[in-house]
Amino acid sequence: MARSHSSKPSTQGGGGGGGDPPQRRTAAGGADDAGNVAAAQERVAMMATVGRPGAPSSLTAPIKGPAAKMPLREPNNRHILNSIRPKSPAKGKNTIVLPGTDVAGDLAQISAGHATWNPTSNRYKVNGRTYAVEDTGTVIPVSGPGFVDLSRPAYKVLKQLIGSNGDIDAARRALARDPAIGDAEWRSALDVFQHHKSYRGEA
Repeated sequence: MARSHSSKPSTQGGGGGGGDPPQRRTAAGGADDAGNVAAAQERVAMMATVGRPGAPSSLTAPIKGPAAKMPLREPNNRHILNSIRPKSPAKGKNTIVLPGTDVAGDLAQISAGHATWNPTSNRYKVNGRTYAVEDTGTVIPVSGPGFVDLSRPAYKVLKQLIGSNGDIDAARRALARDPAIGDAEWRSALDVFQHHKSYRGEA
């Protein structure tokens, strides 16, 4: 009598058609590991936000004085030679900024922390020039290359020369009876006015 053969399917995974499918790889770095992909993306995002050594922020010098609290503003027009008007106010001391003086460059260096701050005098020094700072952040030229000081009478002469559009004789006639103005004031004013855009030369 012939023996009957069992038709029980194999439980081993292999090339046969039966059995459980092979398990996914879960080792670190596996292609199907969603957790590792997310972690890698997080690391990339963190690297993008972390500053690198040598970045500009790490090179910025410490800023002292008013520039650490507010943006600095260029001097009032009464100090800028080609911006002075006949009605510009004259004071006891009037510091004039001659054309070609890089005040904007000085302020940029001050704001970057590259100037010397004197807490006693409350002044900055940069490129040989000294500046005071008003409460509003407007700087006041004090001394240095490209700055010239005029007395109140000399500043009055300068304003008259500007108002006369460079006509020195007309300016002299207008101020002939002012007892505070003498030859010294005229000479000081003319030394500055020769740098003005309307200067025509002296007769």
